[in-house]
Amino acid sequence: MDGANYRPRKMNLEALVATLVGEHVLMGEGLARAREAASRNDYEAVRTELKKLDPVFRQHIADEESQILGLLIGELGAKGAAEEIKVFRQHRPIYLLMKKADELASMSASGLEANQAELRDLFDRHARAEEGRVFPRARSLSAGPAARA
Repeated sequence: MDGANYRPRKMNLEALVATLVGEHVLMGEGLARAREAASRNDYEAVRTELKKLDPVFRQHIADEESQILGLLIGELGAKGAAEEIKVFRQHRPIYLLMKKADELASMSASGLEANQAELRDLFDRHARAEEGRVFPRARSLSAGPAARA
């Protein structure tokens, strides 16, 4: 996953989290369209949907890993942020599943549908973990010691 062209966006934490949550919605909708296209054996529509999501996902990862994870590790250390690191390690498997769908010519219809179902499930669990645990923890850390007490 080459994210070399993607730089973290400059915004405060609240604006960043709102943007990232909005991107979760956008990506979830795109993955739903890709899965629906897979169920119709419409390989080109699957490919089109995933290609649209690719730059969104790459930028999203650049922001999360540099800013959110950077804050968590900076404040808690790698050991203290172990659970959040585990969540962020899901980025690569999600991206690899998205890329796997590019191998459409060699996939059977059922293989493509299974790939899309697995991708959507992994993405949904990942987004819930970020929104339910990672982002709130980053917010509390950025608010300072008084907010954590």
